[in-house]
Amino acid sequence: MPAARSVERPRTVNPPCAGGNGRTLRLFGERMGHVLTAILLIGGASIVDHVLAARKARQAGDAKTWLAEGQQALAHVPDHPDLLISMARAQAANGHATDAVGLLRQAIERGAGLEVQRVQEFQALPASVELDDLSVRARRNLAAVPRAEVFAVLPDATAQPEGVEYDPATRRVFTGTTHGEILQIDPAGTVSTFVPRGGALREVLGIKVDARRRLLWAATCVYPELFSATQGKPDAGISGVIAYSLETGKLVQQAWLDERPSLHGFNDLAVARSGDVYVTDTPQNAVYRLHGGKLSLLFRHPRMSLPNGIVLAPDQRHLYVAALEGLIRFDLRTGMRQPVAVPRDAAVNSIDGLSWHEGALVGVQRSPYLARIVRIELSKDGASVVRTVTLNARSPAEYNQTTVAVGKEWLYAVASAPAIDTSETPLASAPKPQILRIPLEVATKR
Repeated sequence: MPAARSVERPRTVNPPCAGGNGRTLRLFGERMGHVLTAILLIGGASIVDHVLAARKARQAGDAKTWLAEGQQALAHVPDHPDLLISMARAQAANGHATDAVGLLRQAIERGAGLEVQRVQEFQALPASVELDDLSVRARRNLAAVPRAEVFAVLPDATAQPEGVEYDPATRRVFTGTTHGEILQIDPAGTVSTFVPRGGALREVLGIKVDARRRLLWAATCVYPELFSATQGKPDAGISGVIAYSLETGKLVQQAWLDERPSLHGFNDLAVARSGDVYVTDTPQNAVYRLHGGKLSLLFRHPRMSLPNGIVLAPDQRHLYVAALEGLIRFDLRTGMRQPVAVPRDAAVNSIDGLSWHEGALVGVQRSPYLARIVRIELSKDGASVVRTVTLNARSPAEYNQTTVAVGKEWLYAVASAPAIDTSETPLASAPKPQILRIPLEVATKR
């Protein structure tokens, strides 16, 4: 891959794509969509090949190939609840009842919720006390934890908000949209425009406040159509980070990355006290750093597929990155990177937004088997997960939540696209872009 370079912002501004970006799609199921093909089309993660092949075999009624391909994927991501359930179904379809129940148990222990008896493959499992117990526990995991309330509804139903951020100085909440704009919401919940459409921004994903420098940073891009080998959007694959003055809304700094035909999709970002900015590049399975006005590749990791949420620990030394496989911890001083260990009763896979609050991570998991915002409590050395605590789940049930920001008294979360349940049924007929809030005291309880 060529060396990264910052480029001038292209002169033309194209309408945002209707399909959104890879963050808006479910991972293992009927609606896998282009998020799963991201690595496949840019040159090679075998997990994607195996998941796609397993899905194709399942749809064709080929239970043996479904199982064989899925087992290859499971070897790569052995603790992902969605994949555990998929493989439990495949084992059941192949008449392997004991293996099916064992995989189902693992998924449920990690928090997955579903109606076991409504799954066709599980209906063929022989009745047992263990299966009855698992069914009860799985149904219990489906229960809502209704702590969220609506803070603001965005006036444009097509806005597709993604990131959310809080400015402690003014108590404003910010969110960006795929229309290339940033909106602000005052403490009373009134929505207004902070950065209008038609400027430097393209599709806006992650946003972060640099409180020291009074800047609002945005990760923006023309997100590639990764489900297709051809690109329908002009400038697809261009990505940038842009800073605006929190006082005036004026553009202060921008850096762009254009290495086409290599396609980039900047997703979420973290801002250091030094002013450096770290941004995930989901299609490239990479993290970039902005330092001194220039973008450069920071790192890749073979166990970091589709990186998304990112946060810098208070020690300013360790970055946590959310990926398909779970959490990756990167030491900025030594360059060491390692997966964060997870206990058998927790799951931190496929987290979208990621924040830090009082010694713990806060993440959003959009899988229909989880559909929750969780507090992720870490060991003293930060290298492993001690436990996860659900802060909000399936509330509101109808809309997916994507990212979360920590405020003074509230956690703020984005909800917009219709959610789907575990049977792939949409729970709403149309998007309703909104900002939710959850009492912060919930996130501080031990």
